[in-house]
Amino acid sequence: MTSTKDEVLRITADEYWQDIKDDYVRQVIMKESGEFYPSNNPGPETPDGKVNFECHCVGHLVASPCGYEFREAISCQKSANEKEIEEGACGKELLSFMECVTRTQCFAAGPNEEK
Repeated sequence: MTSTKDEVLRITADEYWQDIKDDYVRQVIMKESGEFYPSNNPGPETPDGKVNFECHCVGHLVASPCGYEFREAISCQKSANEKEIEEGACGKELLSFMECVTRTQCFAAGPNEEK
């Protein structure tokens, strides 16, 4: 029977620094990053400059309890120019996001994490 719990593997510092022996892993580490990150998911921005909400770098924020507020705030910031930002554009959206974070404590450290 397969366990539904995560398994924690521990290695020593010496084991960590040993040469990689697995052929598949050696092949993977020799690949260029472009081979792992397809062009349809280029990073935090899409080719047209919009926010790439599918990027792993913001995916956890989108999937959080405050995901809607995050999307609204970041979309506003991306569409506003520097002068508009300096004049307070997107303040309402950013405040809404921060109020959600405070209310839900969605980024609070878990019981096994340092605070």
